[in-house]
Amino acid sequence: MEQKKRLYPMKFKPETVEHPWGRETFVIADLGMVDTAVSEGWLAGNSISDIMETYIERISGEQVYGYYGRQFPVMVSLLEINGVMPALCHPDDEAAAQRYDALGRRTFWHILEAGPDARIRLGFSKEISAQELYERCLDGTVRDALESFSPEAGDSVHIEPGTVYSAEGKMRILSISESSAIAFTLYDPSDISEESHIAEALDLIRRDKSDGSGIIRRSSPAFEHETLLSSPEFKVSRISASSPVAITSGQSFTVCICIGGALAIREHPSGDAEAGDVLMKKGDVVLIPADLESFFLVPTEHDTEVLEISAGERDDIDSYINPDTEPFLEGEDYEGLEDEDLN
Repeated sequence: MEQKKRLYPMKFKPETVEHPWGRETFVIADLGMVDTAVSEGWLAGNSISDIMETYIERISGEQVYGYYGRQFPVMVSLLEINGVMPALCHPDDEAAAQRYDALGRRTFWHILEAGPDARIRLGFSKEISAQELYERCLDGTVRDALESFSPEAGDSVHIEPGTVYSAEGKMRILSISESSAIAFTLYDPSDISEESHIAEALDLIRRDKSDGSGIIRRSSPAFEHETLLSSPEFKVSRISASSPVAITSGQSFTVCICIGGALAIREHPSGDAEAGDVLMKKGDVVLIPADLESFFLVPTEHDTEVLEISAGERDDIDSYINPDTEPFLEGEDYEGLEDEDLN
């Protein structure tokens, strides 16, 4: 019987897209038009779509594969904002599957740096009618109708599908979301000639008053292991590691992002360096395949913090998603949506 080749924690070569408001650097992305490649080890040079095609559930996990098929289900990017983002929203899984045969997009932002002029706008400050929303998108005042707050480093933002959002000022943000490039631009202050997608998105937008639950202020002091978001699509936790932390994958991929200090990923909690260690410094992102069912995060510096991302819990198999479907179908007309800001 042929022995399976051992998979390992993977780092990827980032890909950067420039925007009028700043830039977005994709660290892990399986989007078709952006397809990051492994940077180290025997899989180096292979894109994430390549390794998903070959190793399938060994990467994402059997249950994750049952829902998402051959597309890796989450993407990680770094937003470097120095301007004004458009007013945007994204569909949920059901609407995106029915209309575009693609995933919807739930998004989680973790604020790394925020200047004194930084503002995030999320949801409406009061309930808004469809007519008023439509008119505001056309005349460029839709951002004025959104709730806004001044973020600080360590804060997080949960952007639910259908929620209108924007940002401005100087910020560095870690963005974690479903693997989808579908974005409805409602108004773009950097290009007023840009056609609004309001007519297409109107029935998908949440027009009620925001309850503020999408804003997650940093807890002080930080918990050793704190869940920041638990959704059907993915789960995000923050880990403060002063000693080795055991991680059990539970048949899911794990993405680790070092947001402070430094650490080693290893299979044993030994304090001594091992040949198989994967070293992480601040800013590094590593994908641990589901095949590696348990491992340890071993801090090598003080004040080490990690964001841990894993698959959410779903009870159903998605009847809309064909496991053999590409992120975008060749020859399909997505009415320009695939070229929209990927934020």
